[in-house]
Amino acid sequence: MDELFGDKRINEALELLNEVAKDKRVELSKIIAVRYGNLKSILESMGERIQHESAEVYHRGKEKIVGTAKEVDESVHKNPWPYIAGAALTTLVVGYLFGRSNK
Repeated sequence: MDELFGDKRINEALELLNEVAKDKRVELSKIIAVRYGNLKSILESMGERIQHESAEVYHRGKEKIVGTAKEVDESVHKNPWPYIAGAALTTLVVGYLFGRSNK
């Protein structure tokens, strides 16, 4: 007879634990939803800021490259001989290095 009551008590305890677990699961789900919502909004704002800053860096870099290219172009047009001599010397050195025999 004790076994019947023992099994019944165990089943009642398990049912009680199950109900409590369901309540806590709902409560925990709500807490996670609130925290996740906050985290999601923070990450979205950070993503927008990073995207904006990277676009600014890209445009500044592009402006510097275009400016440098214009300066080099003007310098080459004003005095082309040093650039011609540099290109010829570089070609000569590269041709010598590749033309050597490795035997």
